[in-house]
Amino acid sequence: MFSFRKNNLEKIKSFIRNSEEIEIEKKDKEKLIEMIRPTVGIKTKPSNDENVKVGKSKIGGKPDLPKDFEWPRVKEKPMLFCAQYNLSELSKFDKESMLPNKGLFYIFLSLDEKWNEFNGINQEFRFLYSESENLNRTEFPNDLEEIQTFKTALIEYFEFYTIPDNENYKLFEFNKKYDDFYFNFYQPTEEYIIEELYEDSNAMHQILGYDRSIQSSVVYEFASKELGLYGAESSEYKKKWNDILELSKTYELLLQMDCDDSNTDLSKFGGSGTYYFGISKTDLERKHFDKIKMSFQMT
Repeated sequence: MFSFRKNNLEKIKSFIRNSEEIEIEKKDKEKLIEMIRPTVGIKTKPSNDENVKVGKSKIGGKPDLPKDFEWPRVKEKPMLFCAQYNLSELSKFDKESMLPNKGLFYIFLSLDEKWNEFNGINQEFRFLYSESENLNRTEFPNDLEEIQTFKTALIEYFEFYTIPDNENYKLFEFNKKYDDFYFNFYQPTEEYIIEELYEDSNAMHQILGYDRSIQSSVVYEFASKELGLYGAESSEYKKKWNDILELSKTYELLLQMDCDDSNTDLSKFGGSGTYYFGISKTDLERKHFDKIKMSFQMT
């Protein structure tokens, strides 16, 4: 259905080594090449539930849930079903074998009570993992408003690659060494990956790899949430920066979901924002997906 050119990893390495836009020392180029992470890319296509088999990966529509699943609620209100991801469909692209090879991830979100939108601020969410293979296409709760459902978009996965966010701690030494590291490495490399290799798949959806953050790297936000500092005053944040930094090194991006995707209508509540779901490396190894941290960033 979707096709992508092969050997893109070698093309990225060649670009970093040979492009005149990459104005850094050869030894540093090799260090950066070692940081490239295999990532599960996500492409969407408009569809409808009648044309999507039960259990397939999709955004929106009616969820395919285990028989006795209890629809998640917040203050007695049903949460909004956003997406389901079938891990057996993406396992061949999980090059580091970080995820189970079967089961489904589900994302349910609540609305901000005051503004009736997605905004990530004290927002309730449910990121669920189920190994059940006995799934049923489930009707929406009677008290879920029609506007609080989303049109169906089919998901297909592909081999993708990411580099650390420009403000990620892994690039601190390079930002310190080169005055214009952003322009001499990060920007041209990121543009090459997105605009040259994956020009028809530039939505911000992905699973694993490095976060493609709209603002600063979300690993700091995952750490801030664990420390109870998310949304704290800047002075308090700065005071605890070393704690945030060290804790951020224990986190992995698990999944990011782009609301600003024209094949979906998540934007009616999420605007141009992207959701990021993170997990500590230890919890990921143990498959403790109930320990997820969530962040939301907008342009």
